[in-house]
Amino acid sequence: MGKADGVNGVPTHILLIEDNPGDARILRELLAETDPGRFKLTHVDRLAKGITSVQEGGIEIVLLDLSLPDSQGFDTLIAIHKVSMGIPIVVMTGLE
Repeated sequence: MGKADGVNGVPTHILLIEDNPGDARILRELLAETDPGRFKLTHVDRLAKGITSVQEGGIEIVLLDLSLPDSQGFDTLIAIHKVSMGIPIVVMTGLE
């Protein structure tokens, strides 16, 4: 499976870009319950911080809220996609 499988002591590094602390807490708890140590979660609350995290390297999956204080909607996805080539992006939103 490789590096991103959370096996052999190498956790999958997930970046969560979410400004709602309650939603972030729930996601952190769900990931911890699945298999302790399988995931490393980095949480930021702004798109700009998420872009910086991706550019620093090591991120293997991005979980992205489309409603952020510094970006909204499809523009948010476009901005993170430009810097995260090859990294899967999972979009999470309460928008219809």
